Amino acid sequence: MLTVIHTTDPTTQALRHLYEKREDVVCHLTETATNAEVVHAIANADSLMMLGHGNEYGLFSNPNSRGKYERLLVSGRHVEFLRGKQCVGIWCRADEFARRYGLHGLFSGMIISEMDEAALYDISTTQKELVEELDKFARRLTFCINHYGLEEIPLQMKALDDKQSPLTRFNYERLFWIE
Repeated sequence: MLTVIHTTDPTTQALRHLYEKREDVVCHLTETATNAEVVHAIANADSLMMLGHGNEYGLFSNPNSRGKYERLLVSGRHVEFLRGKQCVGIWCRADEFARRYGLHGLFSGMIISEMDEAALYDISTTQKELVEELDKFARRLTFCINHYGLEEIPLQMKALDDKQSPLTRFNYERLFWIE
């Protein structure tokens, strides 16, 4: 059974495609979940999808009124419960989090989902392209998860990049199978 942890941040809502039509989702947590609820959900899950914004220290909750992320929904304190689970972690630098703690599964590196991230990495794009391509990325990733083993997905996703723009090349090249 699948547990999903996904914040309601509007710039990552395209990732809902990964789980919204799945019948095996038994738990869906958002930023309102308490740490105890997160621990319980992870401990009782067979597999997990952790989606949203984050860094090498974990998956963020939503930002405060000043736009700062102050809370990690998933962090190092959850690692003992994540070990041995099939994990999909799609947030910026999730691969670094997984490597740091010896987790296994499909994890993303930096994924551009906002214009300020594109500017930070000097990726020329428009808001329209960003929204459209992130939706395509999520739909294609959903297809791959439904049709391939997680270890095959990084290569399959690169092959599905039909636009080959600076934005799509950046995003499609940052999925990693971590054993």
